[in-house]
Amino acid sequence: MGSVLLSCLQKQGLEKIKVSPDKDNFFAFEAIDNDGKMRKMSEFKEKKCILVVNVVCKCVLTSDHFQQLVDIYKQYKSRGFEILAFQTNDFMEQEPWDNKKIKEYEKTNFNVDFQLFDKIQVNGENCHEIYKFLRFNSDLHDSKTGKTRQIPQNFAKFLINPQ
Repeated sequence: MGSVLLSCLQKQGLEKIKVSPDKDNFFAFEAIDNDGKMRKMSEFKEKKCILVVNVVCKCVLTSDHFQQLVDIYKQYKSRGFEILAFQTNDFMEQEPWDNKKIKEYEKTNFNVDFQLFDKIQVNGENCHEIYKFLRFNSDLHDSKTGKTRQIPQNFAKFLINPQ
């Protein structure tokens, strides 16, 4: 039921996070896309595999990661693979632009045609509910201590199994 299969594993700061009890799977959440439209994650439930990734435009890793994301998306989208890319400015303020400029940059420089979402926080007090859920339901969460590691950097990836 929208379980998290894989996460980026690196040691980072720990947080106690609370996940909404009425949202027990990934598809119960919503997020605003890069065009300002509210999107339900349930729209993607029929996909066979979903990669959720936090992205930025102004990082030394941007070109390599976007090219790899575009390549894998082109190769597997016809088989039910989807990428949901969430902009974030959480790491060294490497995403200072607004949505319009971000979309233009990513389409022009990398020919991105997977789903782009509004800028969110993936860590901290104002962490988006989707990322609270992803972190809590991955190896980033330690059920013994009740603490959850932070997303360590840009381009952290979570693989979602829609089953």
